[in-house]
Order: sequence, then structure tokens, then C-alpha cells
Amino acid sequence: MSVSPWPARLGVYVHYPYCAKRCPYCDFNVVQPGPEGRPDARYRDAVLAELDVRAAAYSGRPPAVSLYFGGGTPALWDPECIGAVIEAVQARIGLVKDAEITLEANPGEAQADTFIALRSIGINRLSLGTQSFDAEILTRLGRRNSPDDNRRCVSEARRAGFDNLSLDLIQAVAGQTTQAALEDVDAVLELEPTHVSTYELTIHPQTPFGARASRGELLTADEDAQAEIYEATRQRLSESGVMPYEVSNAARPGKEAVHNGLYWRMDECLALGAGAHGFVRDAALEWGERWENERHASRYMDAALKSMPAERHRERLDAATLDFETLMTGLRLDAGIELSPRARGRFVERLETLQRRALVILNAEKTSVRLTPRGRLLLDEASRTLLD
Repeated sequence: MSVSPWPARLGVYVHYPYCAKRCPYCDFNVVQPGPEGRPDARYRDAVLAELDVRAAAYSGRPPAVSLYFGGGTPALWDPECIGAVIEAVQARIGLVKDAEITLEANPGEAQADTFIALRSIGINRLSLGTQSFDAEILTRLGRRNSPDDNRRCVSEARRAGFDNLSLDLIQAVAGQTTQAALEDVDAVLELEPTHVSTYELTIHPQTPFGARASRGELLTADEDAQAEIYEATRQRLSESGVMPYEVSNAARPGKEAVHNGLYWRMDECLALGAGAHGFVRDAALEWGERWENERHASRYMDAALKSMPAERHRERLDAATLDFETLMTGLRLDAGIELSPRARGRFVERLETLQRRALVILNAEKTSVRLTPRGRLLLDEASRTLLD
């Protein structure tokens, strides 16, 4: 196997925290606006002010390869505000020609005129939170969209000029059979997306689902059912030409997510907005720094508009931590990861142990490694072995 390391690249992430409704499984930094509505213009000004402060740290670097608007529900943000952020990123950081510029949207909330406006300001990729095409599961997940909303949303996006569409599915809900999960996959494939993300329902303690689970309510399928759904989904996607390339993601050839690829390769991310997470490192990977912005939207805006640090937390990562995190995120990719000489010295014996347990495959020179199908199912176990 030959795996070429990606060069160090930069992406920009902008977090828009406002949502019409928080889903009961969601642990993202989300807020529902009060009676006064969403402060779109003020939030735009805060993001632009933060960009002005942070841009100097990226001086001299190549332009960004991606710009991602996540949330929350950034499709609710005034398109003029989004356009102002795109223009400012282009002016202060730079964007490569044909940079991937993605925005998240929810079916049933974004309308046709919204998509037209988003396309006109430079958004060229949409990530749509379809989550399921089973009305009962959508209701159980607390979603506002219906299967018809999902199909209508894709149709309207295509009419607006979007041909790069990523659709999400949440799987392994309690009681969901493998056949039912595959029917969801087939419903997605009928819409011919360029990218599909499939996530097992995860229960986070601080969410309403977490509270229900703590009372003994069964919300997710058991481990055997999860594994069966997972493998069946990957096979169905592969057979349809949407090739799995990461633990939870599949794409048509050439349509793999550029922005998410930065995270999996431990490239740099300039993060803007309330609760956004950023990462910067030196070229030799001797150190890195990770930060999280203030999560409370009003406090974030107050600080950013005064050109003050809006950070909640900053952490410096040493070389050993970077090596471990680079290995673990790289292993999420089906193609695997090339091992640096330093990483080989630190991890090759433990990787050999994992290979004997059929969780990973090392190449003959022990310079690259990838997970086996069994390893993808036991990634947490592999992580513990590498960390011990």
C-alpha cells in the first residue's frame, strides 16, 4: 500500500450557533433565539472583528482550501452576512481557486430563495441534515423535517445550481433493523448525492436523550445490531458508486470532503464564531495549539466586538500528543496514514500488536498503516492499545 501524506493545508470554520429548535440528541453549541430574534448583523460584525484579530497569525501561509459554515443552522443566517464573511476571508486569508465553500442546512427550514441567494454569494457545497427518510424515526429523533421535506430540499438546491450535495443519516436507533437502515440508504442514493455521512446515534449525557438514557430508556440499537447496520451500509454505498473513504463518510470519486479531510490529517483550522474550535501547528509537528471560543453567543459577541480574545480554552500540544492524535485521526481514513519516523519509533510495536489481532494492516516497511474492517468496528479498543 502506498499512502501519500497531504501537505499541510488551512481551512476556515465559521460557527453560527442559532437554531430554530435544538434536537434532543444534539450536544453542539446551539442556542434558540429569544423574542428579539437572531442578531444576524451583530454576529456578522463579531465574526469579522475576530477574523481581523486572528488573521495576523496566518500571514505568509498559503490561502485556505476550504471555508465551512456550521452550526447551529447557518442557512438561517442572512445571506448578505454570510457573503460579507466570505469576502472578508478572501481578503484577509485568501481562498484557493475553486475552494470548497460548504454550508449546513436543514430540510423544511431552508427555502428555494435561500438556496438561490446562497449560490449567488459563492457557497458551492451544501451539507443537508436529512437524518432519515423514515417518518417515525424522524419523529423519535425530534426532527422537524419529513421525508418529503428531504426530497423537496434536494430538488430546490439542485434548481438553485448546487451539484455538490452531502446528505446525513443517523443510524442504529433502538429497534431499527438492518433492512430499515438500508431502506434509508437507498432513499438517499435515489437522490444521487455526491457525498453521504452516516452516523450512529450517540447519547451525550448533557442532552435530553442523555437524561432519558440515565433513567434506563433504551434509545440505541445494541452493539451487534450497530455493527451489522454499519457493514451493510458501507457495502450498499460501495455497490452504488458512493465509496466509503472514512469511518463515517462516503463519496463519489473526487467528491470527498475537503474540509473534514483537514481534521483527519491534523492540518490547520482557523475557527471563528461562538464555540468554534481552531488548531494551529508548526511545520515540523513539534507542537500545536488548539483553542475553543467562548460558547455563549452574547458573551462571544461582546468580546469579539471589543477586539478582545473570545477564547474559552487554549491548549498546547507537545510532539508526543500530536503524533498520537495524528495517528488516530489518520486511521479513520480507509486509505490509512503514512507514519513519520518519529511516529514509527513511538508506535510500531503497539501497531504490530494490533496487526496480530487483525485490527490494522502495516505495510512491509512499516511506514504506513490502515484499519481492517474489524478494526473500524473496534477503533476505541485500538485507541486504548496505542495510548497505553
